[in-house]
Amino acid sequence: STSTIINNNVREGRFMYYSSEYQAGDVVDPFTPIVVYFAIHANLLPDLTGMNTVQILTELAKIDVVVEIQTRTTNSVAEGLFVDYGNNLDIGDILDDGDEVIVYIASPLVTVNRGLMISKYLEGSLYNRSIELYNTSEETIDLSLYHLSLYIDGSSTVDYTIDLTGLLAPDETFTISYASSDSSILEQSDLLSASLLFNGNDAITLNYYNDAIVDIIGTIGWGLFYLDDQTLVRKPSIIAPNTTFSIGEWDSYTKDYIELFGSHPVTYPTTFTFDASFLALPFTEPGGMIEVDYDSIYDGDTAYFTPGFLGENRVRFIGIDAPEMGSGLLAIQARDYARNRLSSATTIYLQHEPTSGNVDTYGRYLALIWVDGALLNYEMVLNGYSQNNYQDSTMALVFNGIPLSRWMTNAENYAKSHNLGVWA
Repeated sequence: STSTIINNNVREGRFMYYSSEYQAGDVVDPFTPIVVYFAIHANLLPDLTGMNTVQILTELAKIDVVVEIQTRTTNSVAEGLFVDYGNNLDIGDILDDGDEVIVYIASPLVTVNRGLMISKYLEGSLYNRSIELYNTSEETIDLSLYHLSLYIDGSSTVDYTIDLTGLLAPDETFTISYASSDSSILEQSDLLSASLLFNGNDAITLNYYNDAIVDIIGTIGWGLFYLDDQTLVRKPSIIAPNTTFSIGEWDSYTKDYIELFGSHPVTYPTTFTFDASFLALPFTEPGGMIEVDYDSIYDGDTAYFTPGFLGENRVRFIGIDAPEMGSGLLAIQARDYARNRLSSATTIYLQHEPTSGNVDTYGRYLALIWVDGALLNYEMVLNGYSQNNYQDSTMALVFNGIPLSRWMTNAENYAKSHNLGVWA
């Protein structure tokens, strides 16, 4: 009798063998029952163990199926070799003609080295752009394993990539700058690139060689201008990268503040005083200062000084708006705080705020009030006696590398977080 056996490696219908107890050349008695096996073809899934993509496709070309190669992350099988079938299929399954077969080959499971992070960001004047990286680990890092990806103008896909090179020792920094930045920035840079041009509504990621995101500044797909005209420095408390951007991890300084680059971490200033160069300017000029004596106070944001700032010429503290007298206890507390600071001061200066001028629409003088080197306007916001109303997009006044507008914003944030005064 005859029977068939599936074998796709020989021509269909070809003799394969006799039943197991007989071999070619055996002598048998007449009428001895013998089974003769012939090859037939079928869509039998073969064992592909140890095969690479080319070998897999060659083997599966022998059957009538549609093949799709996919990868599976694993370190138990060498990269590029067969791992398993998909579609709930197994070795030895018989399929119909034209069935789809998914074949998984091994892709190595990469352990991303997260000892590298973005430590500084500069979006400055004209073409001044820089990114600083910092090695937080205890081992030297091969930068060629990393690259920067730029998502420009709120893009959700990568527009440019910048490959990195070199070795970065522990606790060292590496600065990448736009190739047309000012010379002061170029001198601080380790790598120049014509692709590092962003304008504050972008996202920049630090990627490992397998494109895994290690760190990010900005939000992918978000086109709002909120990172322009400033220098951002990672807070000293942040010692690891983050794949989700959080502005709370960064301290903000004035734009073009390249002096901070080259070392990390950086301690954020908590106090400031006036720029003595403004003492040479008269109060009538933007930024000019005049020394005065305290006379009396009206409320938490208006006071009288001599000489020349009495009666209708009283001085309104610019950038704040303390509660009006008669509105409650907080108004009294705000007035008393300002009075105590002014009455006990050794030296008081009024400064002409460059952006808003020194006279308001009611004819009152406007000024920044410096009390023994400390800015009273700032202190009133810091202690919750007023909201912050100070704005200056030109950054005309910068103290310790931080625009006054940022100092005032930080003061309000502090008062809010501590539930002080108007934020209680």
